[in-house]
Amino acid sequence: MKHEFSKLLMMLACLSLICIASIPIVGAADPAGHSIRMVQATPDQVDKINHLWGSDITIGDYMEQVHPEQLAGVSDEVIKEMHQRKMHWPEDNGVTPKTVQPDSTLATLTVHGDLTIYTNHIYFSSYSSCTQSASYIYVESFLKNAADSTVGSTSGSTSGSYVSAYNNVAWPAAGYYHVHSWGYTITPSTEGSDHSASKYFAG
Repeated sequence: MKHEFSKLLMMLACLSLICIASIPIVGAADPAGHSIRMVQATPDQVDKINHLWGSDITIGDYMEQVHPEQLAGVSDEVIKEMHQRKMHWPEDNGVTPKTVQPDSTLATLTVHGDLTIYTNHIYFSSYSSCTQSASYIYVESFLKNAADSTVGSTSGSTSGSYVSAYNNVAWPAAGYYHVHSWGYTITPSTEGSDHSASKYFAG
């Protein structure tokens, strides 16, 4: 009886994590007080990410197809620039791409991501930090398995110089996982990405 009760508690905890991970979080704030829109991707959004990964599209195409909620209230000028800039996908699982700065040598964007392994879930997060305040700053954290397939994602956007996002994936399949982080700013325009080290989830 005691064993079944413990098992029930564990199942309820896992269901809670899954429910929380599927709810967009809007209205957090960065250190400067800017409102951050954070979205923890749904399974449908994760499927779209895997479908689009590596394709020849613009940042605007990606945002509209995968994260239209991140464009709510964004000016037409910012969205226009998104459609003028191509997505820069990572070359492979083990290479950290160099920072890309499309039209600005005055600002530098630092992007970082990491993951923490727990008994029943993986917590992962990313942040982007710019040396100048931007009209739009974005970061996305992709939790990827050993096959380089995305199993979870979280994104954040705001104005200013810093943005972060986090998420949990409950009970993924056993294996190695890493985080690919990607971020960009608009006005000034910079872009960057980062790969975390791989860590093993026992399942």
